[in-house]
Amino acid sequence: MLLQSKSIFRNLAERLLRPLRSNLSSVNKRYEPCTGCESPCSKHASYPSEIVQQIDQGDMSNSVKNHRRHLCITQSLAPSRWPKDVKNLPGGYIKQISEVLNTKKNTIGYGVQLTSTFVDTKNASEQTADWYLFPDQLKLSNVNVNQAEAVIEKLFVKDESIIPIKDKTKPNERHHVLPVLSEGIRCERLNGVWMLICCHYQHDQRCGIVGPILIDEIQKYVRHTNSPQNVHCLPISHIAKLEFKV
Repeated sequence: MLLQSKSIFRNLAERLLRPLRSNLSSVNKRYEPCTGCESPCSKHASYPSEIVQQIDQGDMSNSVKNHRRHLCITQSLAPSRWPKDVKNLPGGYIKQISEVLNTKKNTIGYGVQLTSTFVDTKNASEQTADWYLFPDQLKLSNVNVNQAEAVIEKLFVKDESIIPIKDKTKPNERHHVLPVLSEGIRCERLNGVWMLICCHYQHDQRCGIVGPILIDEIQKYVRHTNSPQNVHCLPISHIAKLEFKV
């Protein structure tokens, strides 16, 4: 199943990136997502030529700050409405998580990337959120902001997750037992391939337009594969030092 998922991802990546590699023209201050396609059709969205021209197609290595874990926090606001700094989102949930991570960064001992994400849910609350943790591929549901410090202490500081990040002798080993967390928090595995795509419009208008197009095209593509349930996308906020690349 893993090999099949990787094959799906490679085919999908090539299909999505092909139109971005063409030489298109003109630069405007604002972008219209319906322009830029040499052969427009009703089936697929087109990439704006103004954005394509600005993509750096050089080496992507070291374009993102080093980190060992990536924590995505669900928020009720759609990505198009996120402020430039997601720590300023209503309720201050991500701001408080960021403060805990900064306070504990020395005892954690490795970099943790923190971003917001959007998953449509009816149980949205400013004080409670779901966490998506990578590379562990875990989902923690209903984490109250008052429980956050204890969860970070257990998973990041004590390294009691399914992947022992701090144990350099077993960097790829996975534990079969899910971590036991505070009361009311449900922990589950995330199966398949997960793609995190920046859709942070207020931070970079290009990501705010191209990101949703990518997610939509990915979802269209995987629906016609043999394993559509094995490919998932999360729209996320800006990653520190990330460059706009393909």
